[in-house]
Amino acid sequence: MPAGERIANRKLTGPRIQDVALLVSLVVGAFVMALSLASRDHAWLGWLTLLPLFLAIRVQHPIHAMLSGGLWGSCLFLFGTTAFETGIAANAPSFALLAGAPAAYAFFGARLTRRIGFSPFVLGVSWMAVELALSTLGLHDGLLAGTQGEGTLMQWLGGALGYVLVAFVVAFINAILVAAISAACGAISSSRNIPGPAEGGAVLIPQTFCCFPLFAVLIAQPRAPPTCR
Repeated sequence: MPAGERIANRKLTGPRIQDVALLVSLVVGAFVMALSLASRDHAWLGWLTLLPLFLAIRVQHPIHAMLSGGLWGSCLFLFGTTAFETGIAANAPSFALLAGAPAAYAFFGARLTRRIGFSPFVLGVSWMAVELALSTLGLHDGLLAGTQGEGTLMQWLGGALGYVLVAFVVAFINAILVAAISAACGAISSSRNIPGPAEGGAVLIPQTFCCFPLFAVLIAQPRAPPTCR
């Protein structure tokens, strides 16, 4: 096979593998969210549930990020109404909310990332609006605050200040982890190198998951506004 053809094949295969990896991580993230909502023994998993969604916001074009958010929410509805007892009502309005709210959040989060850079604080504050939008689901403590075990400091904080503030803290930490992974492992080489509509692939490499010790020493900061393609 000519060298040029081999290079072209690699360019076609790479993004597809990355897309599949991100899709799988979104499904796993939704499963983990449903599990942590249903089981207080797995409350700690709530601190990892938004990692795939924030990764999609960071590296995908807004349209693709919106689809990723919709997939995450749809899978959460599926797992939360069939595999686990989460309190999520198994009806059409609940599905529309769980699929639509994360999709809208991911879309606007990705667009905002292209204007001001990836900001964990802004994304954490914005997630509070998602929690309020999902309040009609009937979950007493919302999504992220609902993943925290009874009697924990986070539950006390939620009782004193409101569950949306707990959701902000959990979302903020998730976004910081994504920013730290990217900075530590080179998952994103430059703040001005974000895939456009034609690329659309997520940058997700195996060595990303080898950098957990660096989370404690890296500070996530908004990056310079990237060039929108």
